[in-house]
Amino acid sequence: MKAFITGGTGFIGSHLVDRLLADNAGELRCMVRAQERWLTGKSYTRVSAGLHDVDTIAEALEGVDVLFHTAGVVKARDTRTFHQVNVEATENLLRLAMRKGVPKVVILSSQAAAGPSFNKPVEETMPMMPVSRYGESKKRMEEMIHQVAGEGISVSIIRPSSVYGPREEDIYTIFKIAAKGIFPIIGKAPGKPISLVHVRDVVEGSLLAAADRTPGVQTWFISSERGYSWHEIAEATQMALGKKLTKIHVPESWVSRVGTIAETGASFFGKYPVLNRDKAAEMVLSWVCSVEKARIELGYQPSVSLQEGIRETIAWYKTHNWL
Repeated sequence: MKAFITGGTGFIGSHLVDRLLADNAGELRCMVRAQERWLTGKSYTRVSAGLHDVDTIAEALEGVDVLFHTAGVVKARDTRTFHQVNVEATENLLRLAMRKGVPKVVILSSQAAAGPSFNKPVEETMPMMPVSRYGESKKRMEEMIHQVAGEGISVSIIRPSSVYGPREEDIYTIFKIAAKGIFPIIGKAPGKPISLVHVRDVVEGSLLAAADRTPGVQTWFISSERGYSWHEIAEATQMALGKKLTKIHVPESWVSRVGTIAETGASFFGKYPVLNRDKAAEMVLSWVCSVEKARIELGYQPSVSLQEGIRETIAWYKTHNWL
């Protein structure tokens, strides 16, 4: 197999590369814009390009069997940046893949595109109702894919829930706070439910999707079997850290204010914080999705339990001096 991977230097993409190398999957071509980061010292063909470098990418797609598109923007100051990277760049990539005759494309979307859950887990057939600019950009990306994908190509859209694991830098903030003995829970006990998925399960779901060659566009949620309360997550974190945590319940009304203050304060230093207004809008809601479609159609089965995943993740953070 010849695979081309965007976002291979990032969190999910680097784990995908690790798995493909471990499986001796064949030739790997990875797009690297600047630093190799997690790809340093690994065996792959470097494609020095950004998402908008059409000519370089077109050349790299020659003879490719499967394109894994894991690159994207998760946080940005403005809607335009989200659109340029998550929608426009994805469209350019998809059109290039079709032009070069790439038979299979796997594109990473997000549960944020579908929106929060209310009375039941979100399913693929439900209307998409994102609540953040990031989620809206992923929704528009998915809509574009359905419009652009032509006959003769198989496109898989993967919607992971919140992804955690070694190398992750956003949910990591919660573990960093927990390491100081405090675990914040939004709202009343036990906290709103959320689907979490370990990065290894996201990679497994992506590979199962890559093996599916059904023509047209298919969409799957990839996540844990059920949603977890933040109380459960706190308990698993406490066990992994080996220390008792003080659970502090944060009123939902405070979250938006904190997000606004953090975003405003960070702007003075030219930064954009993990907790921002967009993220605050998502944090006060329930985020549970169903993996039944992926189970039936792909044979997907999440393999990493919450306790095992958090234990492994925190051990990695400690080993690499993140905690």
